[in-house]
Amino acid sequence: MTTTMPSIQVVAPRAGAMEVRTTSIPHIQPHEVLIKVRAAAVCGSDLHLYQWDESIRPKLLRASDNFKHGVVAGHEFCGHVVEIGGAVKTIMDDPGMKLEVGDFVSAESHVVCEKCYQCLAGEKHVCVNDKIIGFDRDGAWASYIALPSSCVWKNDKNLPFEIAAIQEPLGNAMHAAAHFPLKDQRVVIFGLGPIGMFSAVIALMHGAKQVTAVEVSEYRAGIAREIGVHNVIMGRIARTPEDRAAERARIQKLVRDAAGHDGPDVALEMSGHPDAITNSVKSVRRGGKVVAFGLTKDAAYTFDDYSKDVIFNGITIQGIIGRRIYDTWYKVRDLVRMPEAQKKLRKIITEVVPYTEFRGGIERMIAGKAGKIVLDFGRG
Repeated sequence: MTTTMPSIQVVAPRAGAMEVRTTSIPHIQPHEVLIKVRAAAVCGSDLHLYQWDESIRPKLLRASDNFKHGVVAGHEFCGHVVEIGGAVKTIMDDPGMKLEVGDFVSAESHVVCEKCYQCLAGEKHVCVNDKIIGFDRDGAWASYIALPSSCVWKNDKNLPFEIAAIQEPLGNAMHAAAHFPLKDQRVVIFGLGPIGMFSAVIALMHGAKQVTAVEVSEYRAGIAREIGVHNVIMGRIARTPEDRAAERARIQKLVRDAAGHDGPDVALEMSGHPDAITNSVKSVRRGGKVVAFGLTKDAAYTFDDYSKDVIFNGITIQGIIGRRIYDTWYKVRDLVRMPEAQKKLRKIITEVVPYTEFRGGIERMIAGKAGKIVLDFGRG
């Protein structure tokens, strides 16, 4: 085997500073596994990284030692095991799950410490020392990646590679959308990026009574209708403070009218746009649930009327990060084994492109002219 490989790296602290560079194939530690990457997907957080948004900068600055070197991006992928460290005994927190060279795998992107209070309490997804691949350490947009065996998830052998590559973000959507019961609930989703669309699939497959979505991209709205979203409300991009206030009021009324009663039971905020956050809080019914997942471009968000909208309305706001390790992964496995779910997910994966074409794929996603894009590392 050669000692070097191509990789897509973030190389400077500015927007668009990603490029294909040659780097060394990682050497594994005794507790690690070396995986040959078959395919990797583009995440919404990768778009933040590509645009060098404020919310994503600190991790990359630390990982690159203030860009004395690049950082391999990417954290959603699938591939095949090519080497197993001598100390590896089990994977997936399952003593009965063994790993062999050639196994088809995906991986949990949060490398946790196993020692902090949260890890010991069964809350590894909020480990205080976690390192996220592609941000805190080199990621999966490369020919090979080395990971602790505790991160490795063994796939069904016949799972299509493009579905296998999106299980990590599908787990984000599962953790977010299914955090509260969905059966017979009226659900609204703000933002139909890939995670928003995955959340729509999960809500539909879990028996939601009604799924409404708010989106500004006609392209993504079309996909949502294809996968069965009941109501798609088209948002408008407003520039002035007055226009933004009027647009917020319009969206809130349309969402409440679509849900009936005094608003939806569950609001999933998947965009990170301040107006969408406000709309999710103001649209949900009294006693309703708001799931906060979208990352803001800037660090701050201000409630319009915290006392009225949150306290007096008795709503619950739940922040979501990552997946519950590994509970969420088992739920995703059950989902992707369902033919109807696979059919819907394939509509969201709009492109599989050679990894060398990553830049065009990212820019189409930013422009809202693509769903989920998968980078093929089996061809260049």
